[in-house]
Amino acid sequence: MFYGIINKLNLRKNWSVLILVIFFFWLFFNLLSSHMIYPKEDGLYSGGSTWGDLAIHLTFVNNFLERSFFLRENPVFYGEKMVYPFASDLFSALLVRAGVSLRWALMGPTLLFVILAIFLMYFVIYKITGSRLGAFFAPFIFFLNGSLTGFNYFWQDYKASGLGLKEFTGEMTKSYAHLEDFCLRFSNIISDYILPQRTIVPGLVLGLIVIYFLWQYWDKRGLADLRKAGLTVAFLPLVHSHTFISMIIVAFVLAIIELFEDIRSWKNIVQRWLNFAWPVALIGLPQFAYIYPWGKESFTRFHFGWMAEDESIWEFWARNLIPHSYIFLFAFWVAELKLKKFYIPFLSLFILTNLFLFQPHDYDNMKIMIWWFLGSIIMTAGLIDYLWEKYKKLSLFLIIPMVIGMVLVGSLSVYRESYVSWKLFSFEDIALAEFVKNNTPKESLFLTTDQHNHPIPTLAGRQVLMGFRGWLWTHGINYAERENDIFEMFSGGEESKELIAKYGVDYAAIDKNQINNFHINPDFFIENYPLLYESKNFSIYQLN
Repeated sequence: MFYGIINKLNLRKNWSVLILVIFFFWLFFNLLSSHMIYPKEDGLYSGGSTWGDLAIHLTFVNNFLERSFFLRENPVFYGEKMVYPFASDLFSALLVRAGVSLRWALMGPTLLFVILAIFLMYFVIYKITGSRLGAFFAPFIFFLNGSLTGFNYFWQDYKASGLGLKEFTGEMTKSYAHLEDFCLRFSNIISDYILPQRTIVPGLVLGLIVIYFLWQYWDKRGLADLRKAGLTVAFLPLVHSHTFISMIIVAFVLAIIELFEDIRSWKNIVQRWLNFAWPVALIGLPQFAYIYPWGKESFTRFHFGWMAEDESIWEFWARNLIPHSYIFLFAFWVAELKLKKFYIPFLSLFILTNLFLFQPHDYDNMKIMIWWFLGSIIMTAGLIDYLWEKYKKLSLFLIIPMVIGMVLVGSLSVYRESYVSWKLFSFEDIALAEFVKNNTPKESLFLTTDQHNHPIPTLAGRQVLMGFRGWLWTHGINYAERENDIFEMFSGGEESKELIAKYGVDYAAIDKNQINNFHINPDFFIENYPLLYESKNFSIYQLN
């Protein structure tokens, strides 16, 4: 399927795609290298949003490796079903098992899928718009996104710093595409999605393939294209569930538009769209049902305005999409009718994500909005073609400033990612994890504190009673009772031993830096349980 798409691209005529591949390979290689457990003299490092999210992916990868490739239980909340699209992390675990280093098992697939996404983005947008120039600029507009509103705050901070421009940009403390204090929420896709959220990258590849086949159907009404689109969507749930939802909505709205175009032929239209629906229903929906957190009330609820908070939705989006919103409107105005109709399903994603939240963490709606944004960039590529055809070389005096305005702030955020670097694991963490892997059963249950980078789940690949609470609520898990029980177990109170027996906890990992935060009573463990391991900051006691 993928080979057939690429085979249709004449690289001699589309040599600019090679420039894209070379540039983005260089960019992502350097960014991934510094963010994916980069070794330094005192430990392993990451940076930016990746510093927070990489730990959950390491937890999944190492639990797959240590425990089972068919992991059904959430490794950071004992007894809870795993509801995360795990295909990317399972693939990395398989690479490690095959002899690839953990670092390259994280970097390699992401780098490969990003380059495939760049290639596909160029090809799909060129196929839809017929504009090589628009297809060339599209990946820059997509990956280097950021509202010019952020540049105003950048300039204020620069003037207040007293530093030279080069020096200031080399030590920025903020991502100017994502400023929560100023309600800038539609953040840079590289900084906050591609680097930290590994699942979105293969999802982007599959989603682009779906868009290609849907356009082919829209353009030529070929049933084979609908079948291929449906089959591709069917493999999305375990890869990236938000892309699965997005493509289902896009296809559904596209089918509705076709029905309205020719309502008298509704039976034939429904029969045609069954070619899309059957693979999704038979292959995709069972996967989605498997990972969906049924019974979680905090999922999918009405919420107007996404993250607009106290300001009007119009002010919010004007702030978050400068100059994008104006360019998108103009692009829609000049687009051909067929392309306008094809864009409406993507616009519906934007509307729905401003009416409903699809996950407890409202920020996660952007995982769906990204597809509206890409659809809008397809329209923008059409606008670039329109300007080129109308003004030829003179159009570059419009096109280049337009593109710069759309990528300037995002470029600042991505440049900042190139040098932010924070320690994720110390050598003490690594030594603890190695001891646990070599000296405890693989299915052991650990009582731990909840740092996101705790070495027991992330590096040792062991099940913990309760991990980082910042992840749990985003998965719709009500952890209040478990949290109280853990405080009680650590405190050494009257019910401590009963709770330890109730949950079947095998080991307790005492982090000496978290004694106050978790009300830990070290004497309770010293007096009642054998010490298995001790280092400067950690003690492990055998409870069972």
